[in-house]
Parts: sequence; C-alpha cells; structure tokens
Amino acid sequence: MPPKSKGKGRKGVKHQQKRDRAESQAEEKYTEAALKADTPKEHLVPWRDMTWQAKADIEGLKRRLWDLQKALEQAREDKRDIHEEMTRQYQELQKQTAAHRQHLEAKVKSLQEQLATRLWESQQIRQTATQALAEKDKTIAQLQGKLDAMEREYEKILHGSLDLVLAKMAEASQHWEEVGMTIAVEHKERLREFGLNPLDI
Repeated sequence: MPPKSKGKGRKGVKHQQKRDRAESQAEEKYTEAALKADTPKEHLVPWRDMTWQAKADIEGLKRRLWDLQKALEQAREDKRDIHEEMTRQYQELQKQTAAHRQHLEAKVKSLQEQLATRLWESQQIRQTATQALAEKDKTIAQLQGKLDAMEREYEKILHGSLDLVLAKMAEASQHWEEVGMTIAVEHKERLREFGLNPLDI
C-alpha cells in the first residue's frame, strides 16, 4: 500500500510544476503586452510602413509567382505541343519508312521474279539451241551418208557406163575393121580386074 500512495504523490508534484510553468508564461505574455501598449505611436509608424512594404512585396511576389506559373503552364503546353508534333512526325516517318520498305520489298520481289523468268528463258533457249544443233548435226550426218551413197552409186553407174561404151566402141571398131577389110579386098580384086597391082598404087 505505501508504494501506491507514493506514486500518487509524484503525479501531484508533476501536475503542480506544469501549472506553475503555465502561470509564469502567462505573466510573461501579459508583461510583453503591457510594454507594447505603453509604446508610443511614433514607434509603430515604421512598423506600419514595413507592413505595407511587406504586403507590396508579397503582392509582387504573388504576381511574380502567378507569372511564373503562367510561364510554367505555357512551357508545359509548349512541351506537350512539341511532344505531340514530334510524335506525329515520328509516326509519319514510320509510315513513310514502312511504305518505302514495302515498295522496296515489292521491287525486289518483282526483280527476283524477272530474274527467275530470264533464267528459265535462258535455260529453255540453251536447251532449244542444243537440241537444234544436235538435229542439225544429225541431219548433216544423214545428208553426208546419202551423199556418200549417191557418190558411190554414180561412180558405179559411171564405171558401168564407161565399160559399156568401151565394149561398144571395141565392138564397133572390130566391125568397122571387118568392113574396111572387106572393102579393101573388093577394091584389090577390082584393081586386079583392071590389070593393076594394088601394091604399086
């Protein structure tokens, strides 16, 4: 039990100390107010002028702050406009780049198709030329074979004709020799009939 009463006594002392401090502060404020009330009015004039100047400065600062806020808002609007314009230009550039890329891709595709067509045509022309040369060589070989055969046939015919002509010439020569001999004998006999010696003539 004694400790509890002891604790209550401490709390009472603290409360008394707080009350004493509050009373002394109130007395100090009262003393200051009394001193201010006793101050002559001429001492208040500079303070009043300073107050007006302070108010004017405050108004100037407010106007300056308002101007700065307006300038900040304008700068933000300008920044927003610049950002929007840059965004628009960037999007336009992206569109142009995409369109240019599509154009180039289409051109490359067209050129690739043209190249493939030209390669195919060149291959077809090469095959056609090779086939034509092969057919030409075959035709030339066939014609050469026919020419060789005709040459052999003509040579055979020529030799046969020459042999036949020679045989006929030999036969005709023999015939005419016989005819000449017969005529010569007849002439000799007639000359002898006339008393002429054929050797003398």
